Amino acid sequence: MATNRPYYEVIRDLLAANIDSGRLPAGTRLITAAVADRLGVSRPPVKRALARLEQEGRLRHSRETGYVVGAGRDVEPIRLNLHALDLDLSGPLSPPSPQATWERIFETVESDILNCMPFGTYQISEAGLGDHFSVSRTVIRDVLSRMQDRALISKDRSSHWIAGPLSARMLDDAHAVRRLLEPSALASALPHLDAGLLAQMRERVRQALDNRTAVSQPTIDVLETDLHILCLEPVRNRRLADAARLAQLSLVVNRLFGTYIGVHDESEMLMEHRLVLDHLILRDGAGTETALRYHLDADHQRARARLKVLSVFSAPEIAPYLIRVH
Repeated sequence: MATNRPYYEVIRDLLAANIDSGRLPAGTRLITAAVADRLGVSRPPVKRALARLEQEGRLRHSRETGYVVGAGRDVEPIRLNLHALDLDLSGPLSPPSPQATWERIFETVESDILNCMPFGTYQISEAGLGDHFSVSRTVIRDVLSRMQDRALISKDRSSHWIAGPLSARMLDDAHAVRRLLEPSALASALPHLDAGLLAQMRERVRQALDNRTAVSQPTIDVLETDLHILCLEPVRNRRLADAARLAQLSLVVNRLFGTYIGVHDESEMLMEHRLVLDHLILRDGAGTETALRYHLDADHQRARARLKVLSVFSAPEIAPYLIRVH
């Protein structure tokens, strides 16, 4: 289907329809990887779709069970084989434009690698990666070479692909680039941002501030996506937008901290988001840049402190093609 809608919204609509019809029964546990496998899509858009459904009240989320269909706490979580359920998948799920084979798995591999980097050094098994995604060695080398171009991985002396560790120095370097690029990218997107969309983003921040001490990580993910991903989508200069996105390492650290350490007070971050959105709604480009730069500086300090905490843990969940070195 040709569409200008974000792909995760297509997935969100399909899952919502199956929940509302009862084809996804109350209590069903929805694991990102399992849902992606059932739908035949990559994990990143599924993750965003599940976070949006949780915010809408169709799902609930906890560290113990992940996402569960139904908002009530009295619903007992059940693990079902999604392939055995009679789901209505008649809606179009193909990505809006044709992709090369390496592009279909790139986002998932990138996410897997970024998720392991704060926890140590990992070797990437080319054979394991190929088996995991059922693709050829040529496709794998295309993916890994592009990861290397983005400075996410490197080769050691034995020519093994290595990811991590994510150091404070790497975080500092990424921040230096990000604070130069992202404010100007957001200002350039401002004339093309829909006023209604900005108002919805602002309202989500307000609701989170009203419940600031118990905001779930999926809700935080939605708010971060609003400001740092969706607001940059209208940027005409795609090289600028892509370079800004690649420097967003603090988002990875913050998400992992919230996922594995637990619920924590995000009042400062929420108020910073509110200020940026206020300037966007006022169509104040200079104010938007200043407010975003202030937020990025403050968020960098939070991410730096959280990276120290994460570094003492082992990665709770890593892809099977990643082998811990140290």
